[in-house]
Amino acid sequence: MKKTAVIAVSTGCLDYLDLNPENLFIIRCKIIIGDKTYDDYVDINASDFYDTIKNDTSVVPSSSMPAIGEILETLETIEKKGYENVLIITISSELSGTYQTCKMAANSFEGNLNVKVLDTKNAAISEGFISIEALRLIDEDKLSLDEMYTYLEKLSLAREQYFMVDNLRLLVKNGRLSGAKGLMGRLLKMKPILKVNDEGKIVPHEKIRTQRKALEVMTDQVIEALKGRKNVVITYDTSDNQEGFDYVKSRIEQMYPDFKSYAAPITPVIGAHTGAGTVGIAFFDLDEAQK
Repeated sequence: MKKTAVIAVSTGCLDYLDLNPENLFIIRCKIIIGDKTYDDYVDINASDFYDTIKNDTSVVPSSSMPAIGEILETLETIEKKGYENVLIITISSELSGTYQTCKMAANSFEGNLNVKVLDTKNAAISEGFISIEALRLIDEDKLSLDEMYTYLEKLSLAREQYFMVDNLRLLVKNGRLSGAKGLMGRLLKMKPILKVNDEGKIVPHEKIRTQRKALEVMTDQVIEALKGRKNVVITYDTSDNQEGFDYVKSRIEQMYPDFKSYAAPITPVIGAHTGAGTVGIAFFDLDEAQK
């Protein structure tokens, strides 16, 4: 196959994994705190970010997507390195305008690269896993670019993704939680389980009163959903809730010790919306994606 690169977005949390393929490039969203703007992970990482928002509860961070100029510069760099194909793999288009900006960049790029842009309909490390799969397929060199794209599209939907948010204030304030209008007062008193649906939207799934119970119910549902599945990859993430993260991960691994998994902190550009205390879990059924 022609030499192929992957452009991932920092929202996929790949910076926190030990990945060093030369054909992986990461474009960065921005975090805005007060009058300061930071490049995600490079200028402020997960640990520093959650310390900041926990130490000062008046902080209301926001985020912005990569500039089209930065994407075009990355494409130019990739072409100069001798690549012919590029897969740009983004956070759900329902959660960010990054996908649309990447499409604009791909359409306006004046070089000779063959560029395809994939909306993963996922976020955080489950988004990142799609890039990991792309890198694996490129390394195996068995599929064409179009065949890889088709498989990754199917993989993006061959998943279930849940997370427990300790405080919905930022998700509601920033408009990332679909279906929350009119429920805010009640939801803010809960520790709800949310899910990412097949459209890539964050929607309420189940309302629970305590964090411990929410983590228990979420884990029970995933354990039940995994019954009978043979070829699964699991992703775990958290925004500085190590105790909750350990509880979920240990229970799943006790039941399904042979399933491959990836785990990462929720990077600041996602944490700007989830706040601190979130625990997330997703699983991908690779057999379903290959049908």
